[in-house]
Amino acid sequence: KCLQYQQQHVTSHCEKFRHYMPRCDHGSYCVNFHDREHIENYKHPFPNPCRFTPYHCSLHEQFILEKNSRSLSDEINQHCLNLAHVCVFGRNCTDNDPLHWEKYIHVPRSLCSYGDRCKKLLEEDHLNSFTHPNIRDIRLLCKYADECCDRHKAKHLTKFRHIITLEDSGIVRYYNLNQNIDFVQNQKDTVERVRRYVQKEKWEPLLSESIPQEIINWIRAVRPVHRCRPELFESILLHGHVMSRDYMDQLKDPVFVATSVFQHRELHQIKYLKEKQCSKDAKEYIQALVIEEFEKAHPKDRTIADTTKLDKKSYEAYNSKSRNELIKNKEVLLSDILSKSEMQIVKTKAIEIAQASIKLHANPAGIGHPPDKELGTNRNVFTILGPHLGHYYGDVFIVFKREILHHPDANFSIQAATSYASGNCFKLRPWLGSPLASKEERIKFFHKSKLHAAIPGYEYATALELIALTSFESKKKSMNIDLATILKCWLARDAHQSIEAHLPQLIPLDYIDRIYMSQNIFDLLNSRTREFINTTFKHRIIKTSHVIELDHDGGTFGPKPNSKIRQEYQDFVLKHIMDKYDQLDINSISRPIQGTIITIPATDFNDPFVLPLTISQAYRQYKIDHPQISNDATVYIYWQTMNGDMMLTLANEQIGTDEQQPNLRCLTCYIAEKPATKDVHYHENVSYLHSGRPFQHEIVIKEQ
Repeated sequence: KCLQYQQQHVTSHCEKFRHYMPRCDHGSYCVNFHDREHIENYKHPFPNPCRFTPYHCSLHEQFILEKNSRSLSDEINQHCLNLAHVCVFGRNCTDNDPLHWEKYIHVPRSLCSYGDRCKKLLEEDHLNSFTHPNIRDIRLLCKYADECCDRHKAKHLTKFRHIITLEDSGIVRYYNLNQNIDFVQNQKDTVERVRRYVQKEKWEPLLSESIPQEIINWIRAVRPVHRCRPELFESILLHGHVMSRDYMDQLKDPVFVATSVFQHRELHQIKYLKEKQCSKDAKEYIQALVIEEFEKAHPKDRTIADTTKLDKKSYEAYNSKSRNELIKNKEVLLSDILSKSEMQIVKTKAIEIAQASIKLHANPAGIGHPPDKELGTNRNVFTILGPHLGHYYGDVFIVFKREILHHPDANFSIQAATSYASGNCFKLRPWLGSPLASKEERIKFFHKSKLHAAIPGYEYATALELIALTSFESKKKSMNIDLATILKCWLARDAHQSIEAHLPQLIPLDYIDRIYMSQNIFDLLNSRTREFINTTFKHRIIKTSHVIELDHDGGTFGPKPNSKIRQEYQDFVLKHIMDKYDQLDINSISRPIQGTIITIPATDFNDPFVLPLTISQAYRQYKIDHPQISNDATVYIYWQTMNGDMMLTLANEQIGTDEQQPNLRCLTCYIAEKPATKDVHYHENVSYLHSGRPFQHEIVIKEQ
């Protein structure tokens, strides 16, 4: 960097002093190969690194897969000779070829302290972070990604890595349904109530004060299960979401239905509908089509304008003549922009979803208990966290992916929410204390009993409740209960007396892990629905041979339906689901799920999403087991983002936009959008850490 050497070439200076580029101390093991300043200032034994190494260079991927390099194109061979790449074996490399050491970078990753005795060889994140004997640091890329059926096999997983695909990225919208719920306090109170009762009633305590690991693992792996009738299932597929009762109630309004149509996944995939004017025309076109369908279904002596609130600008859509003109005009405008097939998708989805909404409103789903609205659970999708014996809800079983339980709007309770409103929970679980006199107090108690899977230790609190409930029902007066006994009692009680999980009110089809239905229910669905199921859920649907009654009334509360064939069908499905849970040992899950998981839409950083666990709550919880912790202890926050362009903000109070917050202090960590890896001109946008509010994002970027 000597100016006299670089710019002026002063002879007297150059003759007196040597000028050379210092060697990097780490040589072939340098990890700063993507640091441009470091590469320019220090000499390395390898050539300039490929901008796409180690994970995104397709040319190098072909090079290492082909045993005979002569059969490869000159472009591939030249690329791998001219540019350095990261060796897939890292510090464990045994290649003695001098050319290899000249062209490759050997990143010395941390060694797994357990070596070949490691029990985490089925965890993607662990394999991506630590070096193990006889396993590549950079495993080969599996072409099936997250759809791979062999991800639970050690032999396969130690050879191939599996990227997260966009199939996992369905947006589950955030409605802040858990506002003001302190899950850490709820969890603490749950544990203390059970412990006090066990001590007071002189039950046999837990051996070694620990819960059997099989129960903990089961709670960590179990999935939420939803049941519904065939007609509701058909509507779910058309809307592209599993919906809460509150959301379905709003489908009586054609304007709301039109909005729902525009949010459908197939419409989101149409490129030009993201443009402002095209989007506006499409919305007006969809709204007119939906209103047309509602008018057809309405009584002749009344129009939907009599029963629906609509702004003045949209009122003309109720007039049949002007509506038909609007439909024709918008079809002409949109046809110049969208392809014929895209126009067909827009029109078909608008009409189909409108008809499904009309049909659904005529025959609403769910039990619909009046207290649901008072409890706020009408805004959730009801599920059972485990075997679902609610036969009165319907015979279509929908098993959700575990991730949905970790959404900020999710929660679960031991026993149904309605049992808190009625007061029955106090009889069934006496450790809850004396029954509360007023319904208002009982509803408040319900909110103080909710648990969340994102809170550390939730499985311990849940296990204590399940053990105590099983012991109380069995009159054993002992906390030493195994998983088999818990499940045996579970299958003998009504669904409302198990774990009721309350999920976000709109769940995309992406989050469905498996579907169960009988073949005759499947045959009952219309041809388009059957075709859609076979395409979308090809490997995720199980059709049984049971010929169950299609005209049953649902039956009464209890674990078993009145019909023998429906009993056999339910038993078959539950056994299949339970066997699947048993196979999912927590150590066999390639990406163990912890903390909060959310996929969010673009908001221009105007809408903050509040997580279920705050730093102060986490500190308070940690202090329970570590009372001597210092007030200035370091807090580590682990988080991952799939595609970037998002920020994590730490604040001393909840961020809002409805009023000024003069005392608000923020620390914002922004991760830039994931760069394109197929573009020749590789470019990364700026990520930053900023001591300021998230709304200052554009200013921060401009001043970088």
